[in-house]
Amino acid sequence: MRARKYFGLLLALFCLLSISALANTCNDFATFTCGQGTPNVARLASSSGGFTVSTSNGAAADDIIIVAASLGSLAGAQLNGTSFTSLSTFPEGGALGAISTAFGCSGTCSGLSFGFVDLQSALAANGSVSVSASGLPANTALYAMLVVNGKIEFITPNSAALIIGKSVVPEPGTMTLLGTGLVGLAGLVRRKIRS
Repeated sequence: MRARKYFGLLLALFCLLSISALANTCNDFATFTCGQGTPNVARLASSSGGFTVSTSNGAAADDIIIVAASLGSLAGAQLNGTSFTSLSTFPEGGALGAISTAFGCSGTCSGLSFGFVDLQSALAANGSVSVSASGLPANTALYAMLVVNGKIEFITPNSAALIIGKSVVPEPGTMTLLGTGLVGLAGLVRRKIRS
């Protein structure tokens, strides 16, 4: 009976934590197709008048796409002189919750505008690409998606989005996942000490 109760608790915890697997996933959009498996990490770093794009592992990419979600309109906003193309949904799975948290919305933000810019720039190995930004409204979240061999293989994780007009705070799900992992490790150590 005790083992069944323990198993039930573990199953419930597993189901709850598996929801985080939906975060940081890529969804096909426009003419772009996502690669299979877990994407690698694309990084955005703020700089004067714009930002830079790189990869966490120094890999090269054939093309850079920047996707945005904003509380304001993206009409008139440009990256490297190219205007945003409108999207009806956001192409990164699980991002809307993180964006809503970063913008301070209760629940989910209503009236978000989505768009993307294909920079048509390659990223050299161990390099970075500078992007100039103009006309971006406050409360805009930017994510990079990098194309390798015709498929999106790198995306910016939800916890590393570049937020225009707000400071970035780690999403609660990340902190919860870290906390439950540490509690689990403490439980294993305690059990090992008892035996």
